[in-house]
Amino acid sequence: MSHSPSDHSMLPLSTTHLDGATTSEDYTSLMLTDDKPNHAGPSSSNSQPPSRRIVLALLLATSLVTLVFTAGPVLFELPQMDGVWYVGNDIVRLLEPIIAMPLYFALLVESKVFDDRRQGYIVGTVFMIFAGIYQQGAGFHSASNMFKHPFKEYMDLNPSAVATDPFFADFYYWLRTVWEHGVSHYLYAAGGVLMSMVLAYVYRDVCSPQPHTAITMSTARGADDMKWNMGDRVLWGIGALLYGLIIGSVAINFPKGSIVALVLILAYGAGVVGTFVIRKEGVRGTFALGRRYVLQWYLTAYTIALIVVIGWIIHAKGFDNREEAGIKF
Repeated sequence: MSHSPSDHSMLPLSTTHLDGATTSEDYTSLMLTDDKPNHAGPSSSNSQPPSRRIVLALLLATSLVTLVFTAGPVLFELPQMDGVWYVGNDIVRLLEPIIAMPLYFALLVESKVFDDRRQGYIVGTVFMIFAGIYQQGAGFHSASNMFKHPFKEYMDLNPSAVATDPFFADFYYWLRTVWEHGVSHYLYAAGGVLMSMVLAYVYRDVCSPQPHTAITMSTARGADDMKWNMGDRVLWGIGALLYGLIIGSVAINFPKGSIVALVLILAYGAGVVGTFVIRKEGVRGTFALGRRYVLQWYLTAYTIALIVVIGWIIHAKGFDNREEAGIKF
């Protein structure tokens, strides 16, 4: 008697184990089970993949906080109260790392890197070193401002002393140019970029939807989570735009920032992230949203930053920042 293939679709299969015991499994469930590796991230394949919505929200939040708390004081001068040397703009900059750092760390935790204890120790330690550099830059910037304001006020009130003693001009230059605009800015920026490199590393293999994963009613996060809806695309797009503006702002505000930003964009953005994604996914896969979507996010941001930097170089007619070029917003 012949049977059609459909006759077997719901028949149980008996599986014989090494101890001789047999168990029955539904054939349909076996067909829907994926036996290929689950590229969820840096942790073991048994852990749940990072929540795409949480990752996208955190990427947007970190970029938004950094941009608002750093670019805001440049574009808008908060009122200064009489007799107060630590002005409103300084307070805004002081708050940025306090708010942003927990968001960066939440991104690291969501990657599931700490599911692997050894890898978690290594990556976590490296991340904390870079976070310390980031925080030191912010701290030096705040300290420079704190000392600069009363010293500048004394210089304004005592022009004759300033004219006869070069110490005043030299010390003010040391505070404002060397530490506030030089050392602190680049420590701050270097720490931020290095932390983003760690995040790019731990999310390097994260895809959504996961490759080779069958969509079933028992999918851990549900079948709807496999789709990129409009909310996901908006979070992804706005976050990448804001991060691109942050990188681009380096060219506008930092000494020789255009050169530094171009080196970062071309050497790391294109040379490391770009080539990695293309090598793993091919040219077509690189532009398929969801394939290593965090790295795609960084690639898009660096592309936006490149446009901003080139536009600034044209506008400033060279590689000077806004202060060197005498351009005010």
